[in-house]
Amino acid sequence: MSSANDVRIETFAKDAEQLKSVVSSVGLSPFDFQGDFSALNFKLFLIYCASNGVSDLTIQGGDYIWAEIHGRQHPVTKHTIKQGQLPSLIAGVWQAEIESNIRGGKGADRALELQGESLGLERGYFLRFRCNFIQARVARIDEAYSITMRVIPADLPDIANMGIESELFEALYPSQGLVLVCGPTGSGKTTLQAGIYGYAGSAMPDRKVITYEDPIEFVLGGPHWKGPQPAQSQIGRDIETFALGLKNGMRRKPSIIGIGEARDLETMDAMIEAGLSGHLCYATVHTESVPETINRIIQVYPPAQQSAVASRLMGCLRVVVVQRLLKTTDGKRQAIREFVIFDRDLRNQLQTLSYEHWALTLRTMLETASATLDDKAWALFQEGRIAKEEFIELAGHKDFRKRSGEFN
Repeated sequence: MSSANDVRIETFAKDAEQLKSVVSSVGLSPFDFQGDFSALNFKLFLIYCASNGVSDLTIQGGDYIWAEIHGRQHPVTKHTIKQGQLPSLIAGVWQAEIESNIRGGKGADRALELQGESLGLERGYFLRFRCNFIQARVARIDEAYSITMRVIPADLPDIANMGIESELFEALYPSQGLVLVCGPTGSGKTTLQAGIYGYAGSAMPDRKVITYEDPIEFVLGGPHWKGPQPAQSQIGRDIETFALGLKNGMRRKPSIIGIGEARDLETMDAMIEAGLSGHLCYATVHTESVPETINRIIQVYPPAQQSAVASRLMGCLRVVVVQRLLKTTDGKRQAIREFVIFDRDLRNQLQTLSYEHWALTLRTMLETASATLDDKAWALFQEGRIAKEEFIELAGHKDFRKRSGEFN
């Protein structure tokens, strides 16, 4: 390593604590690469971003690097990145084979972990990123590489600091069954799920936790974990698919089985089976409401199987929680949640109805209790916590006019 780089790392290490307070209402100061877009300098850049509250990064040929902070985009380079710089960066920071996947139209998902005193990080401290790679047209560049990176905090989120409703918190840890954490991309599903695992590790030492993820994001375990250290398996590296992982998991005598994402029939079928077999299974689903979640799972199956799977689903379902993150007027974000607890009485009530009527019944129940995502967002708008435009983005102009008494 050159002496110039040594000086640069030493300076960065001394300023690391100060960097944490640099974020301002106008955004993040651009990082000065000083004409050096090497793997080392890029890693220092990633540490700079993580130290300043960045949640996501977008790196594309022909564009600036963009950082997302509390849902708002900020350019963090002074110059655009040339497409020709990205192949060597990918090979130096990740692996050269990723480029062949990009060129072959497969794309790639990888985790990146940074650690070591050579990067100015304290001994034992590490940073993780979830990375997605694909080729796309970016403005005037027809075959540009597009890299999206999610910053994964080193410390597990504390569920006690997430504003979880007491009724929901009490229902999150049944002895068995299925708990679904839902929401669109970027809604904090993974963070909420990690917080759930973290509390189990510190407060429930007899619960053995195993997860199947693609890729592994939050690293579970550590000295605070009172029971067996959790085992996290990465899809594609440790086991081929989520469905195979779930079948494998039921033979490992876990108390809790975690699934990174349920998105196909085989995975959903396996998660329902896990919930019915005496295990507690957590999974994430990309849906935007509780009724939609129920419909999505059932409709993945062929019509001839839907009635049977609906009965199986209702037999194991315990909680469905849907989360969204809204931009607040103080420049931050606020989580809102729509949830239904499927206790024995509700499950019995729904099973007296045809499954085609479950979504409407659940929607009516949530609306009657003013417990939909739209209701939660409206309350924040009335408190001045979110702007009119943020509510409209979630619920639409029609709902805003209806709630505010504007009919023209």
